[in-house]
Amino acid sequence: MRTGWPAVLALVLTLVVAGCATAPPKKTLAERKAERAKAAAVAAAKPAAPPRVKSTGTPEDARKHMLRGMAAIEMAKSPEELAVAEEEFLAAADIAPRLGSAWFNLGKVQTQLGRYDDAIASYRQYLAIAPGAEDAQKVRDEIVKLEFRQEQTAREKGRAGSWVAATGAWYGLSMEGNGIVLKTDQRRVSEQEVNSTYTLVGTVPNLIRAHAEHHLTARGSRLAGTWSRGPVTADKCPIPPDTAEVAGEINEREKKITLRYEVTTFSASTQLALLGDDYCSGVAVTGKRGAEEVLYGPLGPAGLGPDVAYYGLISWWPGGLSSIQQDWQGHLVVRLDNETEAYEAGLRDEDEILAIDGVPVKSLNAGEAMMRLYGQPGTPVRLDILRKDVKAPITLTIQRIPNV
Repeated sequence: MRTGWPAVLALVLTLVVAGCATAPPKKTLAERKAERAKAAAVAAAKPAAPPRVKSTGTPEDARKHMLRGMAAIEMAKSPEELAVAEEEFLAAADIAPRLGSAWFNLGKVQTQLGRYDDAIASYRQYLAIAPGAEDAQKVRDEIVKLEFRQEQTAREKGRAGSWVAATGAWYGLSMEGNGIVLKTDQRRVSEQEVNSTYTLVGTVPNLIRAHAEHHLTARGSRLAGTWSRGPVTADKCPIPPDTAEVAGEINEREKKITLRYEVTTFSASTQLALLGDDYCSGVAVTGKRGAEEVLYGPLGPAGLGPDVAYYGLISWWPGGLSSIQQDWQGHLVVRLDNETEAYEAGLRDEDEILAIDGVPVKSLNAGEAMMRLYGQPGTPVRLDILRKDVKAPITLTIQRIPNV
């Protein structure tokens, strides 16, 4: 049986990309609601951590704990070993709460451990005991620095989550060490990047989606690092992986990341076989070209619910082969079953969202549209809907549904 590009294309036209490659077994609406209520009850009933047992002893014992803590700092080769020093200084402070050096050293160790809240509290305790100490101003300055670190750390952690490219690809952003990692399985490989031809057909529509990653470091708003794309197949031709240096910036106010890099370009040719399977007759590198990706995020934890998929985000627009949609074209159509909270809220399968909170979808790119659609659980989002067999648009206000 021949499995050339027409058969592959027919298969692709049955798919809707909604951020997941494989869907788990579907649960009923009642099951999802019960699970969410159970999780909320467990979280509310979670017992608090038991209070730390405070050390007791004499002033001489406090002095010993201080010396043990200093020795632990000298010996420490890991955060776990450094935590031993923290325990010793805590023991000294328990026994002698007015021992300023215990609080001072505790603050230093907690700073090294990255526990800025605790370090600030320890330094403030030191200043309360010794407000006129020679190093009091330096300690106050250190507190200001730690408060800034707190803000930056909170900002960096706040970047983690789902991001959507202007073209519609969904990315997951995670913080790994001091770096930012962006991953997707939906990066579109354009015809300019891989030009694929087929005997008797010529250049064919390129529907390739690839795994891609960005490994980045941030210096203020500037981003730098590497980009990589996994191997893909153009019709019958294997296209090797690609990698490049990447640079860009993050705009916190607009919640936007812009990345620029170079991709290797390829030409691939698939041969139509009269007998047997079609085969790849050649792959060649044709040069380099610049690429730019703009991503928006992170998305809020709630939207139209976890069981709603979308036409328009890396999918196709109904209307035949002539209207294949390679990327975002300003149309957003929902797909959902009756057994969903979105259906309960008034949405119907194949509703087209024309506007989100009064902003026309066609005026937005895919990332901007998703940013407006998602938000905090229970907050309202107003949708202007075009429904099948209904001439006039419908306005619907939905309380945002958690993504899980």
